[in-house]
Amino acid sequence: MRVLSPSKRLLRWCTLVLMVLAALIATGCSTKVDETQRTMMNSIFRPYVPDIVQGNFISSEQYAKLEVGMSREQVRQILGTPLLASYFHANRWDYVFEFKRLGEKISKERRVTVFFNGDKVTKFNGDALPTEVELVAEIDNYAKNKRSFWDMVTGKNKNPVTPPLQQPEVLIPSQPSGPIVTPVK
Repeated sequence: MRVLSPSKRLLRWCTLVLMVLAALIATGCSTKVDETQRTMMNSIFRPYVPDIVQGNFISSEQYAKLEVGMSREQVRQILGTPLLASYFHANRWDYVFEFKRLGEKISKERRVTVFFNGDKVTKFNGDALPTEVELVAEIDNYAKNKRSFWDMVTGKNKNPVTPPLQQPEVLIPSQPSGPIVTPVK
């Protein structure tokens, strides 16, 4: 067995340390990041992504206020400014609404279209619209189900404690108490 002098041992040790350090630095400069590494890092370090509300939210209560014969200004007061108002379709206003969180749709896209003849509403149609309470419940349910592994491990973003939803009030038209009088023209 050959015994090395202390200076040669130190030289070998320094060479080994420099080679390991050079290998680590060289791998740190790599530009290739595979999807597994990206997914792991994105689950730990998350950039802030704001919620995006695109369009005008129209509740079923607002939709119920629409009537044939209303003016454009009355419709704008109830539903807001339309998302799509085209010069090519001047007698048509389109309202589109969707809600996104972290780039993923939370609620489905909903549409309402109002048709005019001149300044008066001739007809309107749209998708099934939620009440405000139903939309909040839909968003809240998404938040409960979409938690990252890291959030569960650290205890952050715990499921919110929500009271049970109230049922929307059902409006029943009242019956007139006296005889019905119709104006004569």
